[in-house]
Amino acid sequence: MPNQRDAIRSRVDEDHGVTAVSMGWLREHYEPEWGRLSVGRAAEISAWLKKSEISHLPSPLPPREAAEVMLYRPQSPVGAYINAARLEGVFEGHPEAAADFLGSLADRLVDGSALTGPT
Repeated sequence: MPNQRDAIRSRVDEDHGVTAVSMGWLREHYEPEWGRLSVGRAAEISAWLKKSEISHLPSPLPPREAAEVMLYRPQSPVGAYINAARLEGVFEGHPEAAADFLGSLADRLVDGSALTGPT
């Protein structure tokens, strides 16, 4: 039987490196025997996500089952944009590089090429 936590990794990967889930869903796939979440349990999930190379927003994770969170792989294409917007990863301490990177996306969005691909 595959590890229940593999479903978390698979969900992020199947959604191209970014997905949104409820904390209840995350708890159920991390440790289904927990009756409910707590601040400590949310922190434990967060630490495991980090080890699995998955980041999350908000940070820290909320301890409420109904709360929605975004999970993403910082190394994915969308993760690069999230890192740029948050000045994390390679963009930490480099706001000009982040602005240039995000500006190139903005240019492509304005001219439509980000939606249609290269011509």
